[in-house]
Amino acid sequence: MKSKSIPIKKHLLQFSFLLGISIITYLIIRYITGNYTTKNIFHKITLLILALSSITIGLFSYKKNNNGFISLLEALKIGIGVTVLGGLMVTIWEIILLKVIDPDIITQLEEIQIKKIAENSSDFTQENIERKLAVTQKFTSPWIMILAAFIEDIIVGFFLSLIVGLLVRKKRDPFK
Repeated sequence: MKSKSIPIKKHLLQFSFLLGISIITYLIIRYITGNYTTKNIFHKITLLILALSSITIGLFSYKKNNNGFISLLEALKIGIGVTVLGGLMVTIWEIILLKVIDPDIITQLEEIQIKKIAENSSDFTQENIERKLAVTQKFTSPWIMILAAFIEDIIVGFFLSLIVGLLVRKKRDPFK
């Protein structure tokens, strides 16, 4: 008789909470230090390391509690779930930040984009600038930013959990 795997719900919730809290803490530090609107490679690497750490620890914890077994499908479920639920926590924080704590952040992001457009535009006519600004304003709306972050969470969660899942998976022997 084939033995069953343990439910993934506990691990998924535990490590998505870990990811959400760690990213929110990082973002609060960035906000307090005045670096919230600056995005650079260090920012992306930090977020990637936090996600990778949460997924990896979650998969190893599940594997340990599941008698040393984890399938690739279980790894994908846990990894994607961790990034999506953790990302949902971060999204709630960002809504609170952008709507309640400091609504001027959106204006700051738009100003940064305006400066980038001005620096990178070879066709620096008023009409082209206004058209680019209209597109920029659409993409700096809170809901578009949230939707983009959600899609990014799914994609990042899939690839990270796929890579880690392929490394840590261990199938059960169907004859035992």
